[in-house]
Amino acid sequence: MEGGSPDRVFNPTEPVAVLGVGIEGLATIHYLKRRGVRTIMALDQQPIHGELPQGVASHTGPGYLDALEAAATIFRSPGIRPDIPALQSARRRGATVTSAINEFLAHCPAKLVGVTGTVGKGTASTLIFEMLRKSGIVAHLAGNIGKSPLDLIESVQPTDVVVLEISSFQAMDLIRSPQVCVVLKTTSEHLDWHTSLAEYRQAKAGLVRHQSAKDAIVYCADAQGSEEVAAQSPAQQRWAYSLGRAVERGAYREGERFVVVRDGQRQVLSLSPTALHIAGAFNQENILAALLCALSAGAALEPCLEAAEQFEGLPHRLELCARSRTVRFFNDSYATRPEATIGALSCFSAEPVALILGGSEKHADFGPLAAAVAGCPNLVHVALIGQTSPRLREALAAASPSTQLPIVASYLGLEPAMEACTAALRKSGGVVLMSPACASFGLFPNYKVRGETFRALAKRLAASLR
Repeated sequence: MEGGSPDRVFNPTEPVAVLGVGIEGLATIHYLKRRGVRTIMALDQQPIHGELPQGVASHTGPGYLDALEAAATIFRSPGIRPDIPALQSARRRGATVTSAINEFLAHCPAKLVGVTGTVGKGTASTLIFEMLRKSGIVAHLAGNIGKSPLDLIESVQPTDVVVLEISSFQAMDLIRSPQVCVVLKTTSEHLDWHTSLAEYRQAKAGLVRHQSAKDAIVYCADAQGSEEVAAQSPAQQRWAYSLGRAVERGAYREGERFVVVRDGQRQVLSLSPTALHIAGAFNQENILAALLCALSAGAALEPCLEAAEQFEGLPHRLELCARSRTVRFFNDSYATRPEATIGALSCFSAEPVALILGGSEKHADFGPLAAAVAGCPNLVHVALIGQTSPRLREALAAASPSTQLPIVASYLGLEPAMEACTAALRKSGGVVLMSPACASFGLFPNYKVRGETFRALAKRLAASLR
């Protein structure tokens, strides 16, 4: 890389810029203040929400990038591509361009577990964290899940384990890798930001590329993208997991039981798929991935299985948030990609379902999703909302003759869509499932607000059915 190396220890007497001031950017600024950096500049095209420490200069608006000229070190926040012209120019003049994750990896004294993939990162990361804690290991959870690792760097001890959820945006320019990495099912995502599917997968590979031979890599054997990413790790401890076939080293599902193969020994686990609180085959994948990671990080088997059996899931991930005598409302707002919605839909095959789809555009391929919807005989209504509504309608129409589709209608917002779905189930009962397959922007600030709105509306609608 041209310019200053991210390995260089930055000088606290030199100016440091933080480019992008969201949750991670604010945490980085506070970390730099604790490190004694004298000159900190906060740069963001949008107004900065959140209080800046005293003495931090803010640069916002159209000319916010101009302040980079004065910075010796630049911390890039995840939403900003590392190859924008302003950062390329900064490197050429000798500035160091780094990130909060790179800084944490350089200074964390503890063992690190990194989690990436297209689907399941938050659930798998939390499962690993709970398995480690159940095994008596002091564990920390940070990264893309919503907490900057720089917020905890001063408290982490060498005997601890830190679990990091890492997005493609964060992994893209990493120069170090955790000792244990997992590549969950990897397909395609964020093609409105990444230039191609190949770049997206190469960005994911940034997490594993700098492992050593003595490290461990866990990957989904049922996804070509996961295998492609994992193949770029030099780690010799390689663990696969699968729901569809036996693996030589790792974990898999065999009928109604799970099996682990370690050191050539096959072991049928006491934990069964029917004992889980979290629904869906994709969550079984998350459990197997988390189990292999936790074992690689030093956890014991039985406490891991106990943690998996007790785990009830995360908010906005197939969350049962309200119910009447006949209708249940599931909030799956975190499903911002078609693959997640296909998985959610597969959990409800025995009762009528009214499905809410749509949101902002990420240029995802809706073909497989439309085929799954068209092939679901128990769907009674599909409510489309947001910017992607026309494209979803086209995909659904192409997937099946209109006579075979449930009623498909577009709505101006979430509330009328939920009211229509509830009305469609008033006689039969069933499930109202919001699993949008799209981001929330345009209608909501983020998936959390979308999910909270759904939850509040669901409680009102459920009460009206009693």
